[in-house]
Amino acid sequence: MKKDKYINGLEMEQFKHLPEISHYNYNYYVGFENDLLFGKSDDDNTTEWWLIVGDYEPIYLGESYCNENELLHVYDSQQT
Repeated sequence: MKKDKYINGLEMEQFKHLPEISHYNYNYYVGFENDLLFGKSDDDNTTEWWLIVGDYEPIYLGESYCNENELLHVYDSQQT
């Protein structure tokens, strides 16, 4: 499964931001092997991350927090 590459503690800032399709708190990034990542941020501290795979429903990865240098916390289901 492609999600296995996205491990707990991964630095999400390493991925390339795609400003041409991103806006405000809804941002897209190029992940591993050209995966498409979607980050939905709130106006405080939290970004929720999803892996977009083809026409399938997005796969939830977890959350990152600005005060922790955007390190991924992997969760099986949404926390916020």
